[in-house]
Amino acid sequence: MTLNYKIIGSRIKIRRKMKDVTQEQMAEDLNLSVGFISQLERGICKVSLDTLANITEYLDYTFSDILEYNQHSESYNQSKLNALYSSLSPEDQHVMLSLIEAYTKHR
Repeated sequence: MTLNYKIIGSRIKIRRKMKDVTQEQMAEDLNLSVGFISQLERGICKVSLDTLANITEYLDYTFSDILEYNQHSESYNQSKLNALYSSLSPEDQHVMLSLIEAYTKHR
């Protein structure tokens, strides 16, 4: 099995944002560099199992949450949608709901 580090990094980033933690906070708390966190989230570096275990524990995640699903799974899409939606202002959330409702009505 080949690991897709872009997907792993994206899931870490989504979870970090859902927990309202900055890259700087996470790096400091885990004794890692901000550069490493940034590269990890962009999927341009590999991560050891020990470091991944520390990250998943820090984010209240599990290995299966990060590794199990493919990018197009319902679980992955839902968590990404939730993270994006929660990052919006209440006004923008209302706009997005209206857009989704219009899309589903007219597709």
